[in-house]
Amino acid sequence: MHRQRLISALLLVPAFLLLVYYGTPLHFSLLVSLAIALGSWEFARLCPVAGDPLLAGLTVAGALAWQAALLWGVSVAPVAVAVAGVGLVRAMARPPAFREHLVQAAWGLLGVVYVGGMLGTASLVRALPEGRQLVYYLACTTWAADTAAYYVGSRFGRQPLAPAVSPRKTVEGAAAALVAIVIVAGGGAPWVWPRLGWAAAAAAGLLLGVVGIVGDLSESALKRAAAVKDSGGIIPGHGGILDRLDSLMFACPVFYLLVRAGWL
Repeated sequence: MHRQRLISALLLVPAFLLLVYYGTPLHFSLLVSLAIALGSWEFARLCPVAGDPLLAGLTVAGALAWQAALLWGVSVAPVAVAVAGVGLVRAMARPPAFREHLVQAAWGLLGVVYVGGMLGTASLVRALPEGRQLVYYLACTTWAADTAAYYVGSRFGRQPLAPAVSPRKTVEGAAAALVAIVIVAGGGAPWVWPRLGWAAAAAAGLLLGVVGIVGDLSESALKRAAAVKDSGGIIPGHGGILDRLDSLMFACPVFYLLVRAGWL
């Protein structure tokens, strides 16, 4: 497992950093679209009442449409209404299994908002004037927290953080994640984001660390509902797209709002 995680990181991280550096916001948005498509498919297949390909396709289409609405600056309400409407009509068309299909429709709508809505804000971050540096800051701090939580938690973790949701998450791992993200955020600010002082960068990192832990636990709760260990197996050693991006999905919208509000 450790070797697979390391190999995957060595292959994917440099490619991601190079795309951010040399690519345009459009290139980055296409990468985010791919992650949204894969993640929303995984989410739909986690449906606790047996999600099907039609539900998955609807969830993927809705999540991508949500991202497009965010990028174009138009209301996302029509996307939610369309997905909910299609799901409801589908449920009503099959009266014997109405309850099952209604739950599937609700699950699909949740996936649209959860994956498309939250991860879609990553494209908005890259589109900002300092988007390249902002993406570096967000990605590097989140990776630092996830890495510290995994290795410290697996080696030294004793006290469960939220046993009802994820027995393997520990207080020690969470504490290590917060320490790591503060160090990377504050220490790396002069190189990654020079205009932001180290204290402000570290404080923002701490907030993102807390939000990331909430995101990690939220995805664990979804997997617990589906009775699975991983959301998928597309990334060796890491699991699925949702397993790899769970913290980042919660951190992205919070970070974007902080920047847009002028607090960073």
